[in-house]
Amino acid sequence: MPKLKLGDAVTVTCDGCESPIPAKITFIARNSEFTPPVIYSLDERSKLVFMIEARTDKPERLRVGQPVSITLGERQ
Repeated sequence: MPKLKLGDAVTVTCDGCESPIPAKITFIARNSEFTPPVIYSLDERSKLVFMIEARTDKPERLRVGQPVSITLGERQ
């Protein structure tokens, strides 16, 4: 977390996406939250997460609620 900052490049990938989608971090929460119940197991429920949002110049390639994977930095 200490290394992330607004404007940092990330790469978005998803099942069925033709190619990786570049994006930039646009929001980083100041406070942590408990993970939603669909994410944690009973053994890991005490872990906290920070919400981070990223935006892409190609939003038409994704759908609202679609599961994606995020990688720090842009893929070439």
